[in-house]
Amino acid sequence: MKTLLRDTRVQRLLLANITGSIGSGVTIIAVPWLLVHRAHGDQLYGWTTLGTTIALFLLMPYYGAWLDRHSRKTMLLVGEAFGFAATLSMGLWALTTGEVATWQLITSYFCGMLYYTLHYPAKYAFLQQIFVRSQYQSLMGLMEIQGQVAMMIAGGLASMLVDRVPLAIILLLDAATYLFSFCVQSTLPYEATHLHDAATTSPAGVWAALAEGGRWLGAHRRLSVFFACTLVPFVLVMVSNYLFPIYVATVLQADATVFGRGEIVFAVGAMLAGALMPLLATKRGADRAILLGTLLCMASLVLVVALPRQTVYYAALLLFGFGNAGTRVARSALFFSLVPNAVMGRVGTFFGVFDRVLRTVLTFAMTLVLAQASAVLCFTVLLAVLLAALAGTLATRDVARKPDPAAPPAS
Repeated sequence: MKTLLRDTRVQRLLLANITGSIGSGVTIIAVPWLLVHRAHGDQLYGWTTLGTTIALFLLMPYYGAWLDRHSRKTMLLVGEAFGFAATLSMGLWALTTGEVATWQLITSYFCGMLYYTLHYPAKYAFLQQIFVRSQYQSLMGLMEIQGQVAMMIAGGLASMLVDRVPLAIILLLDAATYLFSFCVQSTLPYEATHLHDAATTSPAGVWAALAEGGRWLGAHRRLSVFFACTLVPFVLVMVSNYLFPIYVATVLQADATVFGRGEIVFAVGAMLAGALMPLLATKRGADRAILLGTLLCMASLVLVVALPRQTVYYAALLLFGFGNAGTRVARSALFFSLVPNAVMGRVGTFFGVFDRVLRTVLTFAMTLVLAQASAVLCFTVLLAVLLAALAGTLATRDVARKPDPAAPPAS
């Protein structure tokens, strides 16, 4: 990691990413908290999350094909520009009218999630393209630490600002972070080498491009199952982002401070994983690192279900943060090593679609469960889903055991 940190490209990436992530993080944390405290807000938030997920699911095939046929750097900059324009618009509207309507909260949340969805696939394809395989584990560790530092700062800022500062001011500050991130990333040197590959520049349409990614994964079925199962902890974190504000407010009966502190504790756990998991994956194998992370996620859900107390909640989030981030670091490095860059956008989009489908189903299920029961039962359901994913990971873990896996051919 020390060698990477001396690379000026990494320094600029970290600076840009942490700034932009703080902006999107504050929005994604503050807006749901404000929304769930309005009349019927918990159900409205659930339907908003569901609608956002469906909209992004419909967008993903087009986005993946575009990503493999255009500059990844351009997409990064488009994402920052979109975040700036959308957040600035909502902030100025709220500042001008002097109030924040429910539709503005929903729109702000949607735009924040859209930025998040567009940013990360482009960033990962970009990183795979400009760095070499021997750097992937350390690079993913650094990216995870950076991301969680940003979320920790965002959680702290959100908990301090949400009940004290008008949302309009928060959104204007967030917009400034997107603009800064855009300016820094525009200075990064880049060559779109993937555009020279025939697999990338073929004239196939959008849905045909998605099918190409499916065919590639069909030729590597065990790899497909492995990557799908190891994505589940991250999916559950996304679903939990809907559940945790409700859990804190209704089960723990606590205020926004507890929720914000929980986000910070989660980020601390993830930062520790970003520092330690690359070492574990290198010495003991990526499959063992992924299994450890999944087991820690399971332990955290057990604590949330069995012991609904504030101190236990913090402990559970520490484990959840470490487990999810550790799994993601090891999985991302394997993904970089095993998937050719020429089809990274399409294969990544395939898993993005899987992510969205599973997230949609689970979010919809959680919305229905919450209408009849408490958030505790929702977390019990998530625990069962994670147990099934662990079984799939164990059954296919041999694909990750090669010490220096060569990327399979793109065809």
